[in-house]
Amino acid sequence: MKDVFRSPHRDLVDAGATGWFALLRRHLVLVIAIKLALLALLFFLFFSAAHRPSPGPAAVSEALHLSR
Repeated sequence: MKDVFRSPHRDLVDAGATGWFALLRRHLVLVIAIKLALLALLFFLFFSAAHRPSPGPAAVSEALHLSR
C-alpha cells in the first residue's frame, strides 16, 4: 500500500525537524520576510522624509490664519 501521508518534499526538510512542519515553517518565514521587505520599501518610497515638504513660518501662519 502506498504511503498517503508521506511528504513529497522529504528531501528539502531540515535534519532536526519533522517533515511537513519544517517545510511549513520555512515557507512562512520566507513569506513574512518578503512582506516585511515590501512594507519597508513602500514606506521609504511614499512616507520617507525626502517626500515631506518643509513649510516655512509664513506658510504655517497662513494655514492657521494667524496674523502678525
